[in-house]
Amino acid sequence: MTPLPNDIVDKATFDQLLEMDEDACLVENFFQQAEGTLKEIQVSLQQRDLNALSRQGHFLKGSAAALGIVKVKLCFEKIQYLGQGKDEFGQGTSDPNAALQRIAALISDVNRHLAEAKLAFQAFYGA
Repeated sequence: MTPLPNDIVDKATFDQLLEMDEDACLVENFFQQAEGTLKEIQVSLQQRDLNALSRQGHFLKGSAAALGIVKVKLCFEKIQYLGQGKDEFGQGTSDPNAALQRIAALISDVNRHLAEAKLAFQAFYGA
């Protein structure tokens, strides 16, 4: 097994899952879930539905956090906050148009970080 890069996966969080005899299935399910929810996020962006974007961001933030996928978690947390009308750090308020633009930009970051994480997990599990 190739070690997971610390800048992509929080080792302590992922080690807890491994101690519970979790296997690659949980990781595979996350990536399938992320793919489906990202499609929903694209629809919500087109519909300019900030409430749905906040919910979707919250959902995937929790899933990414459970696996310790740090950069992905942070991106979805920002999407959640922007969807709530806050800035991307959960403070103050944001203009709805600016929030939608920022969320669209964050999706590129999410896709890049998901690809990094997927490669790291494939190397870890020897797939």
